[in-house]
Amino acid sequence: MTPLKAAATAMGAPGTARLSRTGLGRAISVRDGSSALLLLLTVASVIACGPPPAGMRPGATPSRGIAGAILREDRVTIGRGTTVRAVAVARRFVYAATGDAVIVYDRDRRSWLPPFIRDGGFDPTQVRALAVDPDDDSAWLLASQGAWTLNPVAGFVTRAPAGPLPARLRPGSLDAVYREFPALQGFAPLLARDAESLQSYPVVAGARAPDRTEVWLGTAGGGLLQVDPLFNSAESRPYGLAVSGAGALARAADGVWVAPASRTLETRLAVTFVARDLQRFRWLDDASRRGFGGARATSLAVDGPTMWMGTTHGLLRVPLSGGGLRTFTPLAGLPADAVWTVLSRRDGLWIGTEGGLAWLPADSAARGGRVLSHPDASGLPVRALLATGDTVWVGTDGGLLLRPPGEESRLVRPAASPFSARLRAGIRALAHADSTVFVASRGDVLTFDVRSGRWSDPWAAVPWRAVGDIDVLAADARTVWAGGAFGVIAVDRETGGSRIARAGSDLPDAVTGILLDGAYAWIATLGGVVRVRRASDGLLP
Repeated sequence: MTPLKAAATAMGAPGTARLSRTGLGRAISVRDGSSALLLLLTVASVIACGPPPAGMRPGATPSRGIAGAILREDRVTIGRGTTVRAVAVARRFVYAATGDAVIVYDRDRRSWLPPFIRDGGFDPTQVRALAVDPDDDSAWLLASQGAWTLNPVAGFVTRAPAGPLPARLRPGSLDAVYREFPALQGFAPLLARDAESLQSYPVVAGARAPDRTEVWLGTAGGGLLQVDPLFNSAESRPYGLAVSGAGALARAADGVWVAPASRTLETRLAVTFVARDLQRFRWLDDASRRGFGGARATSLAVDGPTMWMGTTHGLLRVPLSGGGLRTFTPLAGLPADAVWTVLSRRDGLWIGTEGGLAWLPADSAARGGRVLSHPDASGLPVRALLATGDTVWVGTDGGLLLRPPGEESRLVRPAASPFSARLRAGIRALAHADSTVFVASRGDVLTFDVRSGRWSDPWAAVPWRAVGDIDVLAADARTVWAGGAFGVIAVDRETGGSRIARAGSDLPDAVTGILLDGAYAWIATLGGVVRVRRASDGLLP
C-alpha cells in the first residue's frame, strides 16, 4: 500500500487514534471532491516532507479550542521519562514505553519525535511489551487488552486486528540481549550509573538494533541508554521529566527548568531541564540522593548559578552544578515549613510562606545564614510575590500588600480605589507585563497601570471561573494567562477574547505554573508539562 493510500485508509478506519488531540482529520472539513483531493495531498505532503515550517499551516480550518490544532507538535505533553519498561529497535526508530507515553527516537536524524500519549482509546500505561515490524519499521504495542500499531511518520496509533500476532514481528527482549552479549550483563550496573549523582539504576528492558552492533537499554530511574556492547560503553539518551508531575517552572536561556511535584512514591525526584525544541533534557538530582527531602515543589527561581526552590518542606538552595544543597526550615528562621512563592532580587530573596513573609539577604544566603521574618505579615499565608522597580507586591490570604522602597519599609495597603474591597480578599497570583500589573483573586483579574496609578477591571466578561480558583498568572504585551485546578484560560488584552484548555482533556491535570516563551507557552501540571505552540494572536491554538 502506498503512503498516500495508507494515510487515507488510516484516517477513515474505525478504532484509529492519533495520540494527540491535534488531528488532521478533525481539523479539515471535506465537502466535495476537490476538498477530498486537497486533504489527500496535504496528508501526503506531511508524510513525505514532514511538518511545515513554524508559522505555516496546511490548507485546513482549525477549531477554536486547543484540540483543533493541525500538527502534533502544536501541543506536546512531556511526562515522566526516567523509567523505561519496554524497548524495541527498528532500522530507523527506537521505541520505548515509559508508562506515561511511548517515546520515539529517530536514529537517522538523531532527534526525538513528539511522544505518543493517552488518546483515542489508547492507554500507554497498559503497554507491556514492544515489537518491530521489519516491513515498514512501525511498532506493535502489546497491551493487556490486545495490541496497537504505531506509525511514527504518519503519527497514527491503530488498534491491531484480533487474532495471533504476525510471525514477522521482532519483539525487544533483554534476555536475548544478554544471551548475545553475556559480558554486558555484568557491566550493566556501571553503564546505568548516573554521572552526576553516581546513582545506579536497574536495567529492566532492552533490545538489539537490527542493522548494527548496538543495544538500547531501559532502566528504572535512569531513562534510556544507547550501548556499544563490544566496548561496554553507553551514552544516556534522556527524554521527559524526572517525575510524573511539575510543581513550578523557571526560565532558562534555551528552555525551562521544571520543579518536581510527585503525588506518589517515585524512583527519582529531581529537577528537569527541558530544551525549547524538546531535544535535550537534564535531570538534576540532590547530591545527597534524598530527592530534595521528598517534598513537593511549589515555586522556582533561578539566579545565575543558583536555583531557589520553594517546597512543602522548606526552601532549598540548589546549585546548578548539582552539589552543595542547602535547606532552610523554621529552624533557620522561616515562618513556616510550607513555602508558596519566592522572588529573587539582586540584594536577596523574598520568601512567601504559610506563616508569613520572610527575607534572606544575598550575603547571608551565600553563607547559609538565617532567614528574617517580616513582622507586618506574621501568621498570614503569602501566595504570590512580584517586583516593579523597588516596590515589592505581596499577595496574601488577607489581600494585597505593598512594600515601598527603603530599608525599614513596612507593608502597606494600596491606595483607596473602587476595587479596594476585592483587593482585601485573598490574592493568589500576580504577573507583570510592560507597565501593567495583573492581580488575581480567586475568580477574577484586576489590573494596575504603573504609569497612571489607576486600577481597572478591563475583562469583566471573561469566564475566569472556568479554571477554578486562579492559582497562577502569566502575561506579555498581547495576552494574559490564568491557570487553576480546572485548566488554563488565555485572554487577548486588547479585545478580551479568550480560549480555554481544560484539565483532564486538553491538559493532563491541575495547572501549577505558566511560562510564556515567545512562540510557545509552557504549562506545568500535576500530570506533566505541556508545551503549546501559540496561535498567531498569541493565544491557545
